[in-house]
Amino acid sequence: MGIQMNIKNAEAYKIASELAEKSGVGLTQAVLDALRARKWDLEKEDRVKRALEIARDMRARMSPETLALDIDDFLYDEYGLPK
Repeated sequence: MGIQMNIKNAEAYKIASELAEKSGVGLTQAVLDALRARKWDLEKEDRVKRALEIARDMRARMSPETLALDIDDFLYDEYGLPK
């Protein structure tokens, strides 16, 4: 038998069972899916911080001429419609 985990909380067991039933998976898979989703949510802030660091680094490497470009001039015509 593999690693075991005991759920000793009635509400937690009830919610896990409901998730399993609604998802059409076993109890173990429902708990694993819920844990993965929660982990993803908790790590979201770290991913956003990293993306902002990359953007700041890219901006620091751009020339003043590049920073002065207006992207709208390349994407839209004088009527505001896509080119």
